[in-house]
Amino acid sequence: MFIGAACLLVFLLMAVLMSSRRLSALLALPLMALAIAVIAQIPGPQILTDVLSKGATKLNATYTTTMFGAMLAELLNKQGLAKSLIRWVAEFGGDNPFWLCIILTLATAALFSTIGGLGAVIMVGTIILPVMLSLGVSNITAGSLFLFGISLGGMFNIAGWQLYMDVLKLQQSQIIGFVLPFAMVLSLIIVVFLVIELRNLKNVPSALICIALLGGLCALLAQHAPAAGPTAVKVPEPTSIVVAAAILAMLAVGAIFRHRAQVTSNPPYALLTPILPLILVLFFNWDFIPAFMYGLAYCLFSTWKRNSVTVLTRAIIDGINSVIPAVVLMMGIGMLINCVSNPIVTASIEPLLRQAVPTHALSYVVVFTILAPLALYRGPLSLWGMGSGLVAVIQKSTALAGGAIMSMLLSVGQLQGICDPTNTANIWIATYLHTDTQVLLRRTVAYAWAAAFLGLCLAVGQGYVSFAYDKY
Repeated sequence: MFIGAACLLVFLLMAVLMSSRRLSALLALPLMALAIAVIAQIPGPQILTDVLSKGATKLNATYTTTMFGAMLAELLNKQGLAKSLIRWVAEFGGDNPFWLCIILTLATAALFSTIGGLGAVIMVGTIILPVMLSLGVSNITAGSLFLFGISLGGMFNIAGWQLYMDVLKLQQSQIIGFVLPFAMVLSLIIVVFLVIELRNLKNVPSALICIALLGGLCALLAQHAPAAGPTAVKVPEPTSIVVAAAILAMLAVGAIFRHRAQVTSNPPYALLTPILPLILVLFFNWDFIPAFMYGLAYCLFSTWKRNSVTVLTRAIIDGINSVIPAVVLMMGIGMLINCVSNPIVTASIEPLLRQAVPTHALSYVVVFTILAPLALYRGPLSLWGMGSGLVAVIQKSTALAGGAIMSMLLSVGQLQGICDPTNTANIWIATYLHTDTQVLLRRTVAYAWAAAFLGLCLAVGQGYVSFAYDKY
């Protein structure tokens, strides 16, 4: 237990140093991984290979995707498409950004009920974030709304349900029974957040309408949720490859004429560039990197100018340079994940978790509300960190029902999913918006914490936790 307490102390110390900006996450995360590994007495060879070496490359697919997404975003800017798209949407949006922000959040939620991963974040974010910014919404508010939308849609993503069904032996109907009302709670919080951020009382009547619409979306998502089961391997549609190649061939011919005529304006169909990768991934099962590469080629040929090759080269270099801090941070995250997922570390944390888990309704709400921030920074309540073995530990060592465990993890998981500075989505969003992940954390944590509290209350209201007396 001493080792587990020491690991937890290191986690808290580093979290405080990062949140107070006394130590950057670039340094804090590798140091945290190394310190926890040493305290947990992981053998030296394992520290060098599993924690440091393999940890640094654990997220290689993630940061490679980040680089390709940054290349496309940079090319859109250099070719003038980003400004054209923003100008068009700003004219469409009118004077009141409230409704358009709500629509964009709904669209984000709908998309992330089906897709996931950093590639999807980049694809959707490069479309939605510039639009929000064009409406006069601050970069922090736009980034926060995007994170809320991702979390709202993620509740209905069946890939995340399988863990609860396999380990806790829950039925899909039981999961939906909690997810649907909890999603409506989060929807209410999103609307309140937007009203407060925009600081305009005229939006209050619209907010009441939005609550009903968001609830309708949640009901629609729940009603059409497919049965969870083994994830099928997706193979790119052969026809889509042929059609995509034919389109590029036609654009290449058009580029020749544009070159000879010295055309400098961009055609209207070039504005499709940001959504093409998303379409290829969603409907034709392309992987993220090929989809981004196709977007680069489509943008290059459709906007061809005499200096386009030079512009593309510059976009590749500048795009990669812009995300280098994020890439380095992801290396540290990989080290920390490998460290806290080590069986020696999880075994050290297990006794503390066993003693801290309440089974009485009141203590269930109070304790987990207070401990909810431990889901941040890959902490003990994060399924993607120290709490990777949490589900099995709680189920074996406490009297909590499976529904109560699921509800708790989904509730406190809002802090991790929305606010955590070590999330690759948060890192990319902060980098794209020229801000810091700690700023996004401070802007969203109160709302995510409120969602966690209400989710725990909802679990009690649904009868998952007893009011019978126990030692808590």
